[in-house]
Amino acid sequence: MKKTYKILTSMLLAAMMLQTGCKKYLDVNKDPNNPTKIPAANRLMGAITTTNGASMWRGAREIAGLAQYGTTKLLDGTNRNAETWRFTSGYFFWQNAYVFTMPNCVDLINLGQEEGSPHFVGAGKTLLALNFGMLTDQYGAIVVDDFYNGSTQLNLLPKMQTQQEVYQRIDKMLDEAIAAFDNPANATGLNAANGDILYKGDVAKWKRFAWALKARYLNHLSKKGTLYNPAKIIEACTNSFNADGMDAEFPYQAGGIQTDENPWFSWGGFVTTGTDPNDRTYDPRYFAWSQFFVNMLTSLPVTNTPLQDPRISKIMQPAASDGRYRGLRSGAGLAGGQGVLANGQPGDATKTNGNDYGRFSNSGFYTSRTSPFPFITYSEVKLIESEARLRSGDVPGALLAYEEGVKSNMRKLGVSAADINAYWTAQLADDLAAHFGSLIGGLSHIMRQKYISLCLNPETWVDMRRSDFSQAIYGPSLLRPLNLNTAVFDTGNPNQWIRGMVYESNEQTRNPNAVGDNSERTRLLTPLWWDNPN
Repeated sequence: MKKTYKILTSMLLAAMMLQTGCKKYLDVNKDPNNPTKIPAANRLMGAITTTNGASMWRGAREIAGLAQYGTTKLLDGTNRNAETWRFTSGYFFWQNAYVFTMPNCVDLINLGQEEGSPHFVGAGKTLLALNFGMLTDQYGAIVVDDFYNGSTQLNLLPKMQTQQEVYQRIDKMLDEAIAAFDNPANATGLNAANGDILYKGDVAKWKRFAWALKARYLNHLSKKGTLYNPAKIIEACTNSFNADGMDAEFPYQAGGIQTDENPWFSWGGFVTTGTDPNDRTYDPRYFAWSQFFVNMLTSLPVTNTPLQDPRISKIMQPAASDGRYRGLRSGAGLAGGQGVLANGQPGDATKTNGNDYGRFSNSGFYTSRTSPFPFITYSEVKLIESEARLRSGDVPGALLAYEEGVKSNMRKLGVSAADINAYWTAQLADDLAAHFGSLIGGLSHIMRQKYISLCLNPETWVDMRRSDFSQAIYGPSLLRPLNLNTAVFDTGNPNQWIRGMVYESNEQTRNPNAVGDNSERTRLLTPLWWDNPN
C-alpha cells in the first residue's frame, strides 16, 4: 500500500500541474501505447484503499483515545495527546483526506462519466460523501465547492461551506450515487479490473452502502428540531443493508508488507521493540483497553447490573496475572491502577503491573492482523433505525431493530447462538422493554451497543457528542480523563467535553480568512452545527 499511496500522490500532483495552459503543449506526440489516463476500473481500488488507510485510519487513530477505547502507559509521567485532549493544528486528518484520498474519488467520478460507466460515478460519490462526512464531523465547516474537481485549476484560497451546507451536499451526493447505481446503461463493471475489494462488483450492495450513509448522516440531526426526520431515516435504513455479510469494510491481508496489515495490530503509530509490558521498550500507541470499555462489556445499560457480554473474549484478552478483564482510566496510565468501575466506584488501585491488563494490540476481533476496518455495518444501520423509531414513538419497532442490531454484531464476531440467546434473555429479565418506555432509557441501550459494535470507529465520537457525554446514557464511569489539557479545559467543570478539532496548520497559514479563529480553546470547545440545538 505504501507503493500505492506514492503512485496516487504523484498522479495527483501531476494532475494539478496539468490543469494550466501547458496542457495543450503536453498533448503533442502522445504515445497511443502508453495512455496518460487510467481507466475507472483501475482507479476504484485506490479510492477505496485511500478512503480507508489515509482518511479513516488517520481520523480514527486519535479518536480511539478520545472516545476512551484505548489507553496508554504514560511512561515517566508523560502523556499522549489524544487521550488527554491535547489536540493542536498538527493533527493531519485534513491533509490526508484532501490530498491523498478525495482526489481519487473525484477522478473516479469523472472517468466514470467519460467512459459511460455510471456505476463508477456512484462508487466515487459514495466514497466522497463518506470522506466529506468524516471531515465535517470533526471540523465543522469544510471545503466542498472549491475542492479539486479534476477539470479546472485549484482555488488556493477556497471558501468553506457551513456544516449545514455540507450536510445538504452529502445528502444530494448520495442521492446522485443511488441514481447512478440504478442506471442500466453501464459500459464497464465495477470489478472489471478486480478493483472492487468491497463488493466484487455487486452493484446492489454498493447501492445499499449509499443508503446506509444517508441513514447515518440524517440521524446525526437529532438535536436540530424539525430537520430531524425519523421517517426519512427509517426509509434509508429499509433500503440499506438488510442481512449479515453486507458490511462496507476494508479487508486487510496477512503475509504482505506491514501496511497490508490492520494498523491496530502491527504498531498503531509508535514503534515498540520490547515484549515485557512492564519495560519501557514496550510502549505502543495504545497499551490496554480502557476500563470504560470493559464496563460496557461487563454490565447492562440503565441498571448497570453486572453481566459479562460474550463478545468480551472476542474483542480483548484477560490479564495474564489472574485471567480477569480490567482496564485503565483514560489519562491515568499504568501507575493509576484499574479505572472506575461500572457502578462509579474506584477500581483496584494496586493493579499497576503490566500483566494485570490484557494488551490492546493483537487482542481480538478488531486488532488482529487481518481484522477488517468497517466504514459502516448492518449492525449500525439497525441501531440507527432503532433510535429513529424510538424518537418517533414506535417502541415495539425500536425494540425489534435494537434486537437485530445487537444480535447481528454478535454473529459477526462469532458468538454462538446459545450465548447470544442467553445474553438477550438476561437483557429482557433486566427490564429491557420498560427501559425503552423512556427516551433516555432506550438511548442508553442503543448508544452502549453502538459503542461496542462501532469499536475504534470515529463515528462513536459523534454519538457521544449527540448524547452530551451523558452518564445517564453511558453510565457513571464515563468521566473526563485525568491529566486533562488544562490549557483549554477547566478542571472544575466536569460537563465540559471536547466538541471539535483544530484546523490543520497549513490551512490556517494559507487560508486564514476561511479558517477564522483556530485557537485550541475555541475549536476544541465549540459545538459543531448538528451538536448545537439552537
